[in-house]
Amino acid sequence: MNKANGICKAGLAFLLWAIVTLQAAHAAGSPQWFRGQLHAHSYWSDGRAFPEQAIAAYKDRGYQFLCLTEHNRFADDTAQWRPVAAEEGDWPPDVTKEIFDAYVQAFGKDWVESKADGPVTSVRLKTYAETKAKFEEPGKFLLMPGVEITQTLNGHAVHQNYVNLPLVLPGIKGAELVQKIEQPKPAAELILSNIMEAKQAALEQGAPYLFMLNHPFWVYYDVVAQDLMDCPKVHFFEVCNGGSEFAPNPQAVSYTPGKFWDSVNAFRSIRGDALLFGIASDDAHYYDAKRITGNGGAGDAWVMVRAKSLTPDHILAAMEQGDFYATTGVLLDKITFSRTGPALRVRVKAEQGVGYRIHFITTKRGFDQKVTHVNSPAEDDRPARTIPVYSEDIGRIVKTVSGTEAEYRLESDDLYVRARVESDRPAKYSRYFHPAVETAWTQPCAAK
Repeated sequence: MNKANGICKAGLAFLLWAIVTLQAAHAAGSPQWFRGQLHAHSYWSDGRAFPEQAIAAYKDRGYQFLCLTEHNRFADDTAQWRPVAAEEGDWPPDVTKEIFDAYVQAFGKDWVESKADGPVTSVRLKTYAETKAKFEEPGKFLLMPGVEITQTLNGHAVHQNYVNLPLVLPGIKGAELVQKIEQPKPAAELILSNIMEAKQAALEQGAPYLFMLNHPFWVYYDVVAQDLMDCPKVHFFEVCNGGSEFAPNPQAVSYTPGKFWDSVNAFRSIRGDALLFGIASDDAHYYDAKRITGNGGAGDAWVMVRAKSLTPDHILAAMEQGDFYATTGVLLDKITFSRTGPALRVRVKAEQGVGYRIHFITTKRGFDQKVTHVNSPAEDDRPARTIPVYSEDIGRIVKTVSGTEAEYRLESDDLYVRARVESDRPAKYSRYFHPAVETAWTQPCAAK
């Protein structure tokens, strides 16, 4: 073998080694950001679309994972037929001819199953398994199963989602779309019983799962911070979900979803409990062109998860570690938390012509633990509530930077730190308890 051939063979060997190495690295999965939605509805409960229309709406908008979470229902019945009506009617809505026609046009008569009984046309709802087979693409789009536990406890809406469990939990099996409970029990006790059922189901399924508290400020201060202080097994809640149609009580204007979050974490921190993480969701019900961009439409609020691959195991494991952020439009390029310092660093994935402000929020050790309560009477459709008001010590902004990159070094008395990043671009719509501008929220980080 001459020298030239030896060099060529050595180069070829190196090239083959490099290809194999790169393939192995790709298979192992370098962490990357995935965009996902964990709260949306279809005709299986009270959404105004077929599941395929809902899924397509998210997939076409660049989402990489989705969980449809029907109220006390899981889409596994192959004999669910719905009549087609002229109008939506009362809640829950009927399938309308307009949406049915759009469904047929988008997916074709070979896919749509319908039948006529005299003048009435009925259409079969496709199951989770059928839609998963149609839409899922490994590495590109993931459809996870889920359900929204939909309950009212003594007139308070107590809703929770569980993700990646393809079943209805025993506590809501056979219930109406809203399970009404009238018992002298605290919300924490109800939430705990649900999360324990979800945990047991996950063990039996041998699958990872995520359990979250939904929209505590909908309808109107329905779940209070004390409920999650008393139920530390809940690791996730919705910091943003459509807001409320009712204005904050003027005596409790400081008690916002952010204050709720910080109040829970302040008390959890001094008790040694796990910190609560924040999720943003659409809670989508509308997917037609007239309503998809408004409240209850698709594309307002979502999560960005940094995971090794687009699988339930990796997505949910990353979220359990807090390796994700919630957003209504602001994208982040980098989030790092160094325990040697310790310090939280945030860098925005900036858009041209958009301004940004980065706020760092913390609660100090020795904070004032006093809580007062405001009695808010019923008025028209707004229910009566008792609203907690926490000390200004909780959830203080300790540093604000105008720009696209910032760092906060924790002081010795900081219990945790989180960042809220705001752009100067208005939010998609205006509603109470919904941010006025596009916003992103990082997860709280503690020094120890």
